Amino acid sequence: MIIKHLYKRTINHKGKKVQAWYFWYYDENKKQIRKSCGQNGKPCLTKRDAEFYIQSLDDSELVPQKKKITLIDFCSGMFDKDSKYLIKCKNKGHEITEKTRKMKAHNLEKILERFGTLPVDSIGPSDFDNWLLEYDRSNSWRNSFLETANDIYKELYAYHLIENLPVFERFHVEKKSTKGILYPAEIASLFPTEVKAFKEIWHKDNNDPDFYDFMFGTMFFIMLTTGMRSGEAQALKEDQFLAPDTIILNAMISDGERVDHLKKGSVDNKKWRVVILPDKAVAMLEYLKSIQVKNTDYVFEYHGKPVSGNYMNKRFRYCLDMQGINTEERNISIHSLRFTNDTMSMRKISTSDLKLMLGHTQERMTEYYDRSSALDHLPQLMENKDTINTLWN
Repeated sequence: MIIKHLYKRTINHKGKKVQAWYFWYYDENKKQIRKSCGQNGKPCLTKRDAEFYIQSLDDSELVPQKKKITLIDFCSGMFDKDSKYLIKCKNKGHEITEKTRKMKAHNLEKILERFGTLPVDSIGPSDFDNWLLEYDRSNSWRNSFLETANDIYKELYAYHLIENLPVFERFHVEKKSTKGILYPAEIASLFPTEVKAFKEIWHKDNNDPDFYDFMFGTMFFIMLTTGMRSGEAQALKEDQFLAPDTIILNAMISDGERVDHLKKGSVDNKKWRVVILPDKAVAMLEYLKSIQVKNTDYVFEYHGKPVSGNYMNKRFRYCLDMQGINTEERNISIHSLRFTNDTMSMRKISTSDLKLMLGHTQERMTEYYDRSSALDHLPQLMENKDTINTLWN
């Protein structure tokens, strides 16, 4: 409660000098504030009127109202390229990928559309939960928005704009069964040596030239036999072949763009590696070159540009389903090719060599910064060529 003190002073009122009543009080900063009793230009000329006036005052009328900070005031542009927030994250060792940045920028845009004009201290986790439940979307989708909201509120708390850091409880996501792998008999049936049979297996009835059937089958076989990630296969160009059976993986497609580092790497730590092709894959690539019509130097070009990751996975599942392999029940996707390679190779190839070829990061291993350091391991890896041929030919 604000304590108000009355006092009198002489003023000019309607051309006459009169004794009018005023009051003073201390504000929250211990500064003395003086105000007139009365309103609309009419001063209180008696103490009784002055006492009645100050008793009718609400303390909130005397305390200056702070401007309410809204979400749109605070976090507009938070995930823009080179924003202060992202620069801070980078310098603290929490740099996010471009794909994640775009996802969070999109989420922020939607959050601001819904809550942007509201004061930051008036929105809580339940408001976000109720909003996200309005959409018929997966819990993983909802959780991506909660992660963005958590980033925002951590910053609000750091700037002392909220008193307590809210807890955004994630929506439950069912754990999928272990990623399925292909069995040896299935591999043999999916990748026959005879060209016509090979094309029939990887055919999709969409009026494409039939060399695409062979191209997709070849791409999937190379991913299987090298453990290549889908983004690495998408980005593969002719100049990455050091020899017909040797590829340096030094690029990937990320968010639609070709970048010069691999998935577990960065601009400063590229994580390049070398893979060895079995002779069967080399022969398939040579045949593909003889029938393929291309406009670019991408090895696996689809209608003038790299194959999209989404289409790769859909076509892979489609062709396997047509062969009677239940991809849904066994949780088989294009990434299963990499898991299959890992499972089959670990029985025949040393753990250290397998890590070098697959680029595993579960255990501490050599960091690859450039072409030369990646190539240092080529002689060691070439010792496995006979084993690789035995596995996949």
